[in-house]
Amino acid sequence: MHVKLRYIGICTALALAASMTTQAQEPPVGVKDQKALLKSSDPKLAANKKLVFDMYRAIVNGGHTEMADQYFTKEYIQHNPNVKSGRDELVAYIRKTRPVRPLTDDIAFPVIAIMAEGDLVTVATVAMIEDAENPGQKYANTHFDMYRIENGKIAEHWDHVERSKRSQSFDPNTTSRGK
Repeated sequence: MHVKLRYIGICTALALAASMTTQAQEPPVGVKDQKALLKSSDPKLAANKKLVFDMYRAIVNGGHTEMADQYFTKEYIQHNPNVKSGRDELVAYIRKTRPVRPLTDDIAFPVIAIMAEGDLVTVATVAMIEDAENPGQKYANTHFDMYRIENGKIAEHWDHVERSKRSQSFDPNTTSRGK
């Protein structure tokens, strides 16, 4: 009898643990005041964060490619496998993947953090990802972009986007990021 109760107890604990692992995620959320993330006691770091913040609003969200030379070096290095290096290549990609939209005061999707160290700025945003195990459903995840600043412009970019045909025509503004 003792062995049977122990077996039932172990099975119950395993079932409870399995159900908890599927619900274990604490979804990421964006901050209420994105502009507060731009503050820094170091004026150079604050300027670098503002550059990236403004670029997101104008280029990533707004599709205003006519402003690209304001934000990117001509020799811009791209580490995303879906976009070629060079400012002109980035402009072509943005034109292909999104329409021009009105500029907004904030980045159009939830921002978790904007961090700067030396000449690097990292932006963490909420991304809603298609759930492969539950078709038609999405889950919240975190997307990271890192930029290297050189002479007041973005010279290099890294992210974790995989090479895919979908990513080659991806508009992050239409994926209900965090909404």
